[in-house]
Amino acid sequence: MAADVQEISGTKATIAARLCNFPTGQSKPIGAHKQWLEAKVKPIVAGNPTAWVDLIGHASRQWSKTQGANAHTLNKNLSYERCEAVKGYVKNFSSGAKFNVEIAAGDKESVGPKENDGYDRAVEILVYSAGKPSRPDPPKPIATREFEIRVVGGGSASIIAQTDDYFFQIVDLRRRTTAFFFYTGGGIGISIPKIPGPGSVTMTGPATLFHTTRDAQLYMFNSPAAMYQDPGATVGPWSVGGTIRLSIDEIVDGAGMIFTVPGLIPIEGGSGIQMPGLGSVTKGVLAKATPDWPFTGY
Repeated sequence: MAADVQEISGTKATIAARLCNFPTGQSKPIGAHKQWLEAKVKPIVAGNPTAWVDLIGHASRQWSKTQGANAHTLNKNLSYERCEAVKGYVKNFSSGAKFNVEIAAGDKESVGPKENDGYDRAVEILVYSAGKPSRPDPPKPIATREFEIRVVGGGSASIIAQTDDYFFQIVDLRRRTTAFFFYTGGGIGISIPKIPGPGSVTMTGPATLFHTTRDAQLYMFNSPAAMYQDPGATVGPWSVGGTIRLSIDEIVDGAGMIFTVPGLIPIEGGSGIQMPGLGSVTKGVLAKATPDWPFTGY
């Protein structure tokens, strides 16, 4: 769970923090927010005519499935209300308090691992003690290391030689974009032959969270890859073992290699059929099969 107050370093502000864990659907600061504002912001703002404050409000993506296209509007309004609530509290410190930037980011920068993550229910506050407020810098390119992957469908065939052909969906959680990838590979599988024959077919499964060691973009996952499958069996919606583990082997930028964490990404399949087997490993290619498009939910 995110800490209620996470101080931010590396800015030009005198003090800055992310106030997290606003109650779901609410804009009122919690006790920990008020304590930090009293202790850290009040001494800077009170009686200082050169001080000013910047605010950036955020909301989680909790409504993305139930509210559809309305979710972004609802979350943008909620993030604005959170900014206004923090502004109102800071105004108690000085009637002349200045506010230079106020941005309602809504859920467009939602990065928490959960749909209703406390890290995303937040307001960033940056407090400057001297100087002259200027127009905000142009927005920096969004960088991300947070992704999700799920199997969309595919199958394997094996007696000893193994072939794997699977479609995967990867989501860039910060840029809120997604694309489909096709894995094809060959190698060795150890199956226990049984009618209708050795092999497996799987339908769409749940998403798995992973991250990269540096900023990455979806196109970089177009890479040589390897796929491992644990021992197991699947019939319809019932499954024992059989987890897919994907290694994306050559994610590269100008600074060199980028690695996924974990290195072998575990991916659970959906309903289908997998003949009882003792596992498999194939080497192949993960090929980007579609352009990027906005991600609004599964």
